[in-house]
Amino acid sequence: MKQKILLFGILSLLFMTNINAQCINGTKSLPIYKLGATLVESFDNDGAEIVRIEYDLIFSSKESFRNLSSDWEYVIVGFADNGVKDLDVKLYEYDELLEQWKVVAEDKSTESYAIISYRPPVTALYKVEIIVYSFYEGYDAARYGLMYLHD
Repeated sequence: MKQKILLFGILSLLFMTNINAQCINGTKSLPIYKLGATLVESFDNDGAEIVRIEYDLIFSSKESFRNLSSDWEYVIVGFADNGVKDLDVKLYEYDELLEQWKVVAEDKSTESYAIISYRPPVTALYKVEIIVYSFYEGYDAARYGLMYLHD
């Protein structure tokens, strides 16, 4: 997908420039919001529609829920401050028969950002899990951003 490649390039460029974001050990929120604003501007310029943005603190994992439409292919982008070494995102749909959530898409990279794309076969409520697999030494918490977008 063209967007996924573009997103990867934008995120790679942002993180290679060594953005000076602050971890939860500090009290500053502005760096993660500035990074998000840069991404919003890039996505808007590319013609993508952002349908949800969230920011929060994370210590290990968090869950986010959203109704996704079968009319769209979604790109879900997670990013974190510089205290995070490995951040991943998993997308789940609920299996009524088994009465449990099952993974339908996931990022398996070892970067401080994650990107997945998915076109739901049905319109339904989906769960996104944001997971920090590892922090840099000295950190045990971070700030993250999560964006849902489509064309």
